[in-house]
Amino acid sequence: MEDALQYTHLAVNIIIILLFLGLVVLVFKLLGSVKLITEKFEKLSTDVKDLKPKVETTVEKINSLSDNVNLLVTKFNGHAEKLGTVVDRIKETADSIIDFEQELQRKIEPPVLDTVNTISAVSIGIKTFFEKLTQKRPGKIEITDDEYEDIKDSMNEVNHELEEVNSKLTDLQR
Repeated sequence: MEDALQYTHLAVNIIIILLFLGLVVLVFKLLGSVKLITEKFEKLSTDVKDLKPKVETTVEKINSLSDNVNLLVTKFNGHAEKLGTVVDRIKETADSIIDFEQELQRKIEPPVLDTVNTISAVSIGIKTFFEKLTQKRPGKIEITDDEYEDIKDSMNEVNHELEEVNSKLTDLQR
């Protein structure tokens, strides 16, 4: 039995040696894997170190851009307020001009129309007078050439005044 015990002991020792050899092989494999992982981490670390200045520069540019956008928005808001004020003033001015035009039209139109109507009536009266004078009838009144020229000059003056009134009305309508 002793032989069997020795053989068992020898078999256990061989198994332990094989296990240790397997463990050593496993450790070497793990060391190779750890070395590979370490190289990858070193490469990653190098890449991160190379990337860090670029990221910092990018962040600085983004901050600068953000500041510029904020400044631009602030200026735009200020200009928008000024533009709103200018638009309000233009609107007020336009309203004032329209009110002035309406007031002017309200004040000037009736006297001008009255004047035009009066001149028109005088013109019609003079025309009718001349027509009646020129008709042949008994007891007809004779007009001398000087009187005829005076009446003709008066008509020309009335026509001239009518043209001036029409011109002024045209200017006011513009």
